[in-house]
Amino acid sequence: MDRLPEELNNQLFRKLKSIVEIERMSANERLEYELSLAVERDMLSALDASREEGLAEGVRQTAMNMKRTGLDIGTIADCTGLSKETIQAL
Repeated sequence: MDRLPEELNNQLFRKLKSIVEIERMSANERLEYELSLAVERDMLSALDASREEGLAEGVRQTAMNMKRTGLDIGTIADCTGLSKETIQAL
């Protein structure tokens, strides 16, 4: 442990402390803790999905704008990563 960098050593001790705190919880406390973790994971997942949807919509909007200006479909596909078929359908 003396050879570990201080920050890594601190992280290790924080993790061990967290494990001990969880082990000391009653069954009800642990259930509440696990449920709160599940809720947090669900919220983060929803945020990630929302962000990805927003990015996808932004790419589609950009492709539509590029198409409207008369830019070549192949160039739009190269720039946006969308398929030529998708761009033609816009």
